[in-house]
Amino acid sequence: MNIKYYLSLTLLLGACAAPTTSIQLETELPSKENFLFYIDENINLHSSELLNTIQLPSQDYVVPSILNLLPNAKREYRSGIHKGIDFSVPLNAPITAVSDGVVVRSNPQHRDVDIDTYNAFLATSANLSKTPDDIYQYILLGKSIVIDHGYAITPKFRTISVYAHLSSIPEGIMPGAKVSKGEVIGFSGNTGTSDGALKNNKGAHLHWEMHFDGVSGRYFLGQNIPSNYLQNNIEALFDK
Repeated sequence: MNIKYYLSLTLLLGACAAPTTSIQLETELPSKENFLFYIDENINLHSSELLNTIQLPSQDYVVPSILNLLPNAKREYRSGIHKGIDFSVPLNAPITAVSDGVVVRSNPQHRDVDIDTYNAFLATSANLSKTPDDIYQYILLGKSIVIDHGYAITPKFRTISVYAHLSSIPEGIMPGAKVSKGEVIGFSGNTGTSDGALKNNKGAHLHWEMHFDGVSGRYFLGQNIPSNYLQNNIEALFDK
């Protein structure tokens, strides 16, 4: 009985001490440091691949460090993911083009819906467990501008910037207009938000996005970048 016990124990200890060369160790994932977005090893954009950096969309307001104001943050109230940066600029601060480009979208005529209709649209999003493109584009962005920068920022992707929740848009900023880096294209506000629907002056800020168009799809700045890299990686896009 004892002999069998000690024999079994010896075999068990021997097995525990045996070499483990047959075990497949998980390979280390590639670092996401300095990537502007990362889908996989073939679809990504590294800061070293930029032809030109861009300027901040509002002077003296830096990329925030609060994760809820950066890309990838969940937006439970509309069942979506934040795909932009919320710059904490005050009401009617001048907003400028981050780089040369051509205006694709401009809707100075936008009028906010009333708060009941606004909440009904959010309820629709909740029921669908996603934010429909039409609700996002034509309700939640408010007065907004989209600029096509072509391939001047990176040769890998067509680049587009989005400026949302504006209070007003100058008359000449219309689809097809050419704009220059640093040119004033609008003024910050709260259109497209619940405060805008309530017709007050609270909650003004600039919601800004940058997208990258390629043959495989469209990607947003910061997509799939871990939170510990996010702010620094985004800052690499802007002029020092």
